[in-house]
Amino acid sequence: MTPAVRGPFRAYFALVGLFALWVGAWGYLAPAEVGRALPWTVPPLHARFISAMYLSGALAMALSLWASRAAGFVAAVRIPIALAALWTGALLVVSLLHLEAFDFGKPQVWFWMGAYAVYPVWGGWLYFARGPAAAAERRRPDPLLLVLAAICLLLAATLLVLPQAAIRAWPWAISPLLVGLYAGPFFAYGASAAVLASEARPEARAIVLASMLAFALLTLLASLLHRQLFHADAPSAWLWFGLFGAAAVVLAWRLLGPTVRTSPSRPRPGP
Repeated sequence: MTPAVRGPFRAYFALVGLFALWVGAWGYLAPAEVGRALPWTVPPLHARFISAMYLSGALAMALSLWASRAAGFVAAVRIPIALAALWTGALLVVSLLHLEAFDFGKPQVWFWMGAYAVYPVWGGWLYFARGPAAAAERRRPDPLLLVLAAICLLLAATLLVLPQAAIRAWPWAISPLLVGLYAGPFFAYGASAAVLASEARPEARAIVLASMLAFALLTLLASLLHRQLFHADAPSAWLWFGLFGAAAVVLAWRLLGPTVRTSPSRPRPGP
C-alpha cells in the first residue's frame, strides 16, 4: 500500500498507543500518581490492574505500528483495530453512564472524553472502510480460545448487568464506577478472542494473542505485589489467580507453540 493509505492506520496506532502507554506507565510504575493520567485516583492494586490493561493495549498498538511497515499488513492488524474500537467504544458508553463520577474542571476528564469519543469512530472507519473487515480467513474454531472468549464475555456481562453481585464477588474492594469500566476491556477481549478462535492465519492472530498474554501476566504480577489484599480462604482469590494463570498458559501456547491443526472452513458456493 502507498504511504497515503498507510498513514491513517499508523496515526491511529501511534495516538491510541501513546495514550495507553501514558496511563499504563503511571499506573503500573507509580500507582500513587495515577491521577496524573486518569480522571480520578484509585487504590494501588486497581491502578496496576487498570495499567495492565492499558500496557497490553499499548503493546497491541506498537506491534500493529510495526506490522504496518510490511506488505499485506491489513490482515495482521484487523483484530487489533477491532479490539481497540470495541474497547474505547465500551469505555465511552460506561463513562457517559457515570458522568457524576467525573470532575469536569480537570483537564484529564476532557482528554478522556475526547479520546474515547474519537478513537472508536476512527477505529470503526479504518476497520470497515479501509479493508480490515474483508481480510478474515476462516478456520474451524479453536475450542480453548472459545472458552476464553466465553469467560471474558460472561464476566463483562456480569460487571455491567449485575454490578452489585460483581462487587460482592470481586476478590478485593471495588467501586461501582470501576465495575462498569472493567466491563469494557473484558468485553473487547472476549469479542477479540472469539474472532481469534476462527482466524486461520497465524500473522492475523499474533498481535492480539501477545496483547492478551501481556495483560494476564501483568495482572498476575500486580496481584502478587498486592497479595496481602487477597484472602487465602476466599474462593474468589483462588478463582482469580487460577483463571489468569490458566489464561496465560493457553495464550502462550497458542502464541508460541505449534500452529493449531484445524480444518479451514469451506468457502460458500457462489451465486
